[in-house]
Amino acid sequence: MASRIFRGSNKDNAGDFIGESTVTQSCEPCIKTNILKTATVFCKDCDEFLCDTCKNPHTVYKPGQHNIVNVPENKSAPVILDMKGFDKCHEHAREIEFFCQDHSKLCCLSCALIHRKCDQLDEIAKVSTQIRPDLQGIKQSLIKLQSEADAILADCKQSETGLNESIAKISSEVDTMKDRIIQLFEGAKQKLISEAKQFKTAEVKRIGNKRDASLKVKEVLNNVLSMCCVVLDRGTPSQQYIYSEQMKEEQKTIEATIDDQRKIKCSTTMTVSFSKQVTSLLEMGSNSIKLNYDDNKTVDTSPISLSSQPIPLTLKRLLSVDLLNTGDDEKDPFLTGLDFLSDGRLVAVDNRNKKCIILNERLERLGTPYKFKNSPQCVVCVSHDTLCVTFGGYKVVCLLSVSTDNTITLTKQINTTSKFDCICCMSPSNMVVSTYDDPRPMRMISVDGVESDFDHSLTFPKKTYKADESMCTYVQSKNTLVLTDQLAHTLYMYDTVNGTSRAVTNENIQEPRGACVGPGDTVLVCSKNKNSIVHLTIAGKILGTYPVDMKYPYSIRLSKDGTRMAVSNSAKGVQKLHLYKISPAKS
Repeated sequence: MASRIFRGSNKDNAGDFIGESTVTQSCEPCIKTNILKTATVFCKDCDEFLCDTCKNPHTVYKPGQHNIVNVPENKSAPVILDMKGFDKCHEHAREIEFFCQDHSKLCCLSCALIHRKCDQLDEIAKVSTQIRPDLQGIKQSLIKLQSEADAILADCKQSETGLNESIAKISSEVDTMKDRIIQLFEGAKQKLISEAKQFKTAEVKRIGNKRDASLKVKEVLNNVLSMCCVVLDRGTPSQQYIYSEQMKEEQKTIEATIDDQRKIKCSTTMTVSFSKQVTSLLEMGSNSIKLNYDDNKTVDTSPISLSSQPIPLTLKRLLSVDLLNTGDDEKDPFLTGLDFLSDGRLVAVDNRNKKCIILNERLERLGTPYKFKNSPQCVVCVSHDTLCVTFGGYKVVCLLSVSTDNTITLTKQINTTSKFDCICCMSPSNMVVSTYDDPRPMRMISVDGVESDFDHSLTFPKKTYKADESMCTYVQSKNTLVLTDQLAHTLYMYDTVNGTSRAVTNENIQEPRGACVGPGDTVLVCSKNKNSIVHLTIAGKILGTYPVDMKYPYSIRLSKDGTRMAVSNSAKGVQKLHLYKISPAKS
């Protein structure tokens, strides 16, 4: 009877002995499910061993003719296994006949010459009859590894499919966001145009009233001037005297009317300003969209820019002004709060003289300062023309409007339950405030006057600050609160989303005072006792320290476009206001 050589993978694994021998066959469908079951029949057409359980499904559900024979009929044929090189020495390509126990190595005759001095060099033909290898265990391990490999392949396929689907989803999400932004801008544009038309209607009405009043005055002037000429040329001395006396009162009336019309200021132009969020988005460019992948990592393939990466800065002082009593002040000015309007004008509150003033890019006063009843503490611009001012122990917050001609008007006064010191924007309608004489060092207040507290997951210092001992700022894009602790020489950073916090101390941070958001979502803080500004990330990394030529820097604020920085100080008798140009440091 001719010998049959098995070459399929299942056939190669079917025997328990190597070489020409009798083989106990296992059911092949059962092997695929990690079950070892002895085969009782063999399908010659499918070349497959089957157990009694798998025989019927095989003949019923598998297509084709099935010539089924019992295994004993097929078992009498001697099986010669093709070892596919496993029985050859890799080094000499000769048949393996020995096993060196000292080196745990299979050897051919050539290898045996090298290992002849070893203590135990066994002849495989003899030792294999004494020691039966655990091929079943090896087989099960291989089957398990095969399953793991299949799982990895399936995972790879799933990953590729997921990546392809992700690209389509990313494109769709970006398009959706783009459409939302376009709709937002269209809505804002329509609202803006509507407001502009309403403003124009009101201004045209004022212009018309001013024109009509001026025309009436001119008509009166034409009449009295004509009469004056006649009386001057042909009037008697008595008539001239009477006319002169009559015109004294008439002239006063005309002058008063002209003076009133001159005071009425009519707008000649309208402009548009964009919020810091919009301009920051434009500055970020392609960095405004990030690619995220597994493990919450971000891939950033865009060039580094000042607005997107925390990098050191270069400060160039543009102007320095000595804050002196100007004559209309009761005391030397003390600017405890600063902020920039969206058009670049600087707003400052003078604590000692109870004023709010507007300054131009030359740090010159514009318009007439607004006079408060109480001493203001801090100021923030909540929109392009709206200010919010705190008054500390007076438990009052005031909303003011600023016109293009630098007129400041009180629009709303809000009574508060806490003493509010420093104030900054958290959103267009909500602000963060630092407090004193209150166990809650930081709170929130809306433009409608609604006060609220932060979540209890934020662990603030367990102490009640006194006036001027702590200030705050808020990094909107990072949802990070910053609290300065003057006496502890510490900055506290709070992640309001994750509820985590960190305390930042450094030899350059000594009695920190005012703080503000810097370029690239960083923080700038006044280090009072070091007479400097410290620049750091929200992770607490110090990016730079910048000395300022003033004693005890107190308040600090960045312009909306991030290119200018204003700093005031608290040293009595030598108080100053500095304006700096900010740019990224050259590498």
